[in-house]
Amino acid sequence: MSTNNRESAAQKAQSNMMRLGLVAVAMAGVIAFYVLTGRVDLSEPVELTARVTQSATWTESGPLTLDVAVTLANNTEEPLPLSLASQCDIFRWFLTDEDQNLVQSQRSDEPCVDLPMQGNLEAKHNISGEFTLTLDPARVKPGRYILFMRYWGHEHREPVTID
Repeated sequence: MSTNNRESAAQKAQSNMMRLGLVAVAMAGVIAFYVLTGRVDLSEPVELTARVTQSATWTESGPLTLDVAVTLANNTEEPLPLSLASQCDIFRWFLTDEDQNLVQSQRSDEPCVDLPMQGNLEAKHNISGEFTLTLDPARVKPGRYILFMRYWGHEHREPVTID
């Protein structure tokens, strides 16, 4: 192969790489434009989010409480049917260590009205709830945990650090 043929092949390869790079940049720009202008929604169709705060520092004498604010969002264009066998099941929780060994769960003797619940969460709407979890300081020590929760039948897990 002559020197001119090698240089010509190298120039073609370089030119093709430049074109490919420009096409990739243009595609990324178009995608970013549609996402940033809200024309493409990257959120889940139904999404449960939670904000967990610890109101007081852990002490051996306790009690230790966590304040949990949950939001269930219906990001679809259709109403979301909500149905539970009991009002007691609107919010359920349990806490594990980082290896997912059970540390503490919700007590079943907490007061609630044991009636079936049904309804709809309208399209593009959300519902929220706030709950206070009382943790046993003999079981829960300072460290990292995972809070598993279910709100209106939708599950979420949230990492929690107890201070």
